[in-house]
Amino acid sequence: MKITTRNICRLAWQNGQDCFWKSTAPLVLALSLIAAPFAAEAVSQGASSIVIHDTTTAANGGESSTSSFRSEFASALAREKPCVETMDDQDIRDTIQDERERELLEGGDSNEALKNLGDRMGASMVMTVGAMSVGGGKVYSASVMDTKTARTVARETGGDGSAKQMAEKLVRSLGPQLADDCKPHWVGTVIYSYTFNESKQTTDGGATHATRRNVKRTINQTSMMTTTIKATLQKPPSGGSRSVNSPNARVMHRVQSIFEKRSSSNGEERCRLPGRNPFFKGFSDEYSETVTQLGQGTDVMPVSISIDGDGSYSIKVTAPGGTLYGKIETSRSSSTCTSDAPPPVTDAQGMPEGKLQATSFDAEGISKSAKPDSLSGSQTSADGRTKISWNLRLVKPKGK
Repeated sequence: MKITTRNICRLAWQNGQDCFWKSTAPLVLALSLIAAPFAAEAVSQGASSIVIHDTTTAANGGESSTSSFRSEFASALAREKPCVETMDDQDIRDTIQDERERELLEGGDSNEALKNLGDRMGASMVMTVGAMSVGGGKVYSASVMDTKTARTVARETGGDGSAKQMAEKLVRSLGPQLADDCKPHWVGTVIYSYTFNESKQTTDGGATHATRRNVKRTINQTSMMTTTIKATLQKPPSGGSRSVNSPNARVMHRVQSIFEKRSSSNGEERCRLPGRNPFFKGFSDEYSETVTQLGQGTDVMPVSISIDGDGSYSIKVTAPGGTLYGKIETSRSSSTCTSDAPPPVTDAQGMPEGKLQATSFDAEGISKSAKPDSLSGSQTSADGRTKISWNLRLVKPKGK
């Protein structure tokens, strides 16, 4: 697969780019309230999406305990009700993280954040799954709630080895309440990540100073930069006329950069104190500087999927621009002729907002089918810094 990228913001402070930080109160999301906005679609019209939430405690193995059942349920649903989409706890975590960072950068209140969360994950049903240790094995349970009526509409339990049977029974039970008809559209995610880490150390004789001798200075510099772009494809609006291969996606564009410089000098300094002959005394200077920057842009953006007759395909994602914030923190301490360990002098400076540039990236691959129902793959660059991964599924009525 071939990867091309354009205009990815590398955020190199060494090159003098301006990006800045703003501090606001942290956002707290009440998970118990998430279900309320899910009722965007009445079950009587055929539920088209289900959020799967695991409640297994750590003592009983956590999410991994129900992974087999959740996988079997998703497979059974894709076979019997391919028009119904599923979301899981990772989608919930990603959405909450996106809202937390949007809140941090843009401000706003928690009620608005909860509404945004619900709007983004609008689903007709919520399925809760869990596992409990009993004797030498485990008992699994699953219940499905209609978010419009807040009533449980299906429930199944089973023991070890019953994941497939439980999943199939649950799908059959839910069948009459799930959508059978839908406009064909792609669902899934495309993720771009770039990571750069570099450290270097230099030594020299320090700055020229007439009263110092035998000076040795050590400078340590570290740079860490990350760029993450995640596109979550959205189902088309009712009555929309967009092509199946031209979907919209909720695209999150996040960047972070930390640059640290630490300088340590030691040697001898000539001292002249009242009533004493000049003398040399050992000295030490310590200086540190940390530049932190954070930026994010989130918006609904177009995605282009092109599939050729031989099965080769390309996916193009456009990421939105946004705002960058930053701060510079410094600390300095220096021994003197009269003091061996004075307290450090610290400072923190914030500066005007910077701009996160919009960007795009492309990926190309080959499918075994000229009309594929799924597209998935990943690619890592030769230097290991850039990775693109994608997992898309074509949602369409059964048998078509």
